[in-house]
Amino acid sequence: MDVIDAIRGRRAVRDYAADEIGREQIAELIGTAVLAPSAMNRQPWSFTVVRDRARLQRWSSAAKAHALAGLAGRPGLEHLREALESSGFNIFYNAPALVVISATQQDEFTAADCALAAQTLMLAAYARGLGTCWIGFAHGWLNTPEGKAELGVPADWSPSAPIILGRPRGAAPPTPRRAPDIRWIEG
Repeated sequence: MDVIDAIRGRRAVRDYAADEIGREQIAELIGTAVLAPSAMNRQPWSFTVVRDRARLQRWSSAAKAHALAGLAGRPGLEHLREALESSGFNIFYNAPALVVISATQQDEFTAADCALAAQTLMLAAYARGLGTCWIGFAHGWLNTPEGKAELGVPADWSPSAPIILGRPRGAAPPTPRRAPDIRWIEG
């Protein structure tokens, strides 16, 4: 698959088939993700793979409670309350796997470095017929001492990119995009 086709075709997938994704295939995707650029080639990332649906369900409940506690005083996010309060809403959308990219260093470049690795992982997964979605609701809880302990990462690391992975149950609908705001500076 051409990289432009992958960029144009990749969508956030929120409905997964029950099929498990093999360790070898996930390892291949991570092997591709680490080819992403990073500032000064530091590669400040680590990958934690979770393939335990019961654990992901527990983490979903913990992450929803954490997010709900943080809604107070944030009126722009109040529309999320109903979903977060629903016992039927699993923030991981019942995906068979979660790949968490954690920042192993803390500086001004690391968040972008981890995001580049995440985008590379998501594009590689799409090229292999898999779906992904970056789960923003998981971020807050994963960065708590409890979340880091569950992931088995050191306290000074920062779980930056929680990406679910699996076989899409169907084609995700296209998402409308605004025309780019381009500002040219020329001589």
